[in-house]
Amino acid sequence: MGGKSTLKTRMNALDDVFSEFIRRKDSTPQGTARCVTCGALGHWKTMQAGHFWKRQYKSVRWDPFNVNCQCVRCNNFRGGAEAEHASYIIKEYGLVVFEELEERHRQIKKWKREEIEGLILEYRTKLEGLPS
Repeated sequence: MGGKSTLKTRMNALDDVFSEFIRRKDSTPQGTARCVTCGALGHWKTMQAGHFWKRQYKSVRWDPFNVNCQCVRCNNFRGGAEAEHASYIIKEYGLVVFEELEERHRQIKKWKREEIEGLILEYRTKLEGLPS
């Protein structure tokens, strides 16, 4: 079964590289990352890329302002710790960015293959030189 991979397969590949970028971008040279909602420390490999506006909102799914490093407890068992996550976004990026995310998450976004491939390349490039 040769041929091109499906758009869903490419979106999954983007999810993987984007998640790694989010978890590694703020980690120490030793690989330690901090949960943005509770402050817990862990190796970036044990942390998660927590979406403020959940992954179903395709318009902000791969927006680095919307997705931040979270521990498993906050992301999974505390439902993303939304209040703390909102506070982090506002404190770190500003109210204007938060309001833009809020507006954009309502927009319907149909991703094209070229856009997905471009983002995969962009985030693979950004991973170079980050702590592993």
